[in-house]
Amino acid sequence: MTFSELLKNFFTHKDFLPSADKIPGTLFTPLHLVFATVCLAAVIFFAVFVAKKSEKTMRTVFAVLWGCAVVLEVVKILWETYTGKTVQLEWGGVLPLYPCSIFMYAMPFAIWGRGKVRYAACGYVCTLGLLGASINFVYPANILQNYSCISFAGFHTFFYHGTMLFCALAMIVSGYHSYAKAEKWVDLLLPAVPALCVSLVANAVNFSRIGSDYMFFRLNSFFFAPIGAALPTAVCVIIVYALYIIIHAVPYLPCFIKNRRKK
Repeated sequence: MTFSELLKNFFTHKDFLPSADKIPGTLFTPLHLVFATVCLAAVIFFAVFVAKKSEKTMRTVFAVLWGCAVVLEVVKILWETYTGKTVQLEWGGVLPLYPCSIFMYAMPFAIWGRGKVRYAACGYVCTLGLLGASINFVYPANILQNYSCISFAGFHTFFYHGTMLFCALAMIVSGYHSYAKAEKWVDLLLPAVPALCVSLVANAVNFSRIGSDYMFFRLNSFFFAPIGAALPTAVCVIIVYALYIIIHAVPYLPCFIKNRRKK
């Protein structure tokens, strides 16, 4: 496939594309590596640039990016539903109930919230959000196994996770959110609140007739599958809940311990 054909098929669903080995820009091809490097450099540069601005300016930038991310997520769901060979909503995989999806629900509180509410929302963005954005930005296997980075699906995943990464870096660099603010035990738990709230909906869907694995609570996805196959479902759910709490708390622990010793 030539570059002009790549552009021509920018909005083409994977059902109508050739195999990945015939598409430039799929996972870890030269085009993907160059594209990802340029995007990452741009994200870091603009995050540092915006971090030097006033908080009001930062919140405006956050709000615009969040709005674009939400709109594009809706467009992506509709696009995946109506442009494939079969026109149907894929309830088991297309709903925004993944760890990175929490960004859409947490950011309004990170932008317009106050006190502990803002702390909890920013806490998600700068812990699980930062981790998820970094992994999916560097290794977008679920998308680039079928699509080129020069495609609507490729653009969406880089924009969405790039936005997450940008917001987390800008918050940390500017001091908009700081791990050093963890002084009480509750401060270690608050960052997990957004994920725990979304998990209620995710598990309601997971244990309906759909049998999905949103937020990976059933451990049936990717390299988690052998674990999920070997353990009872209830044990899997407990393990994943524990991991979410730990992932959110770990970045705060060094400052928490330091603050406790000072007291």
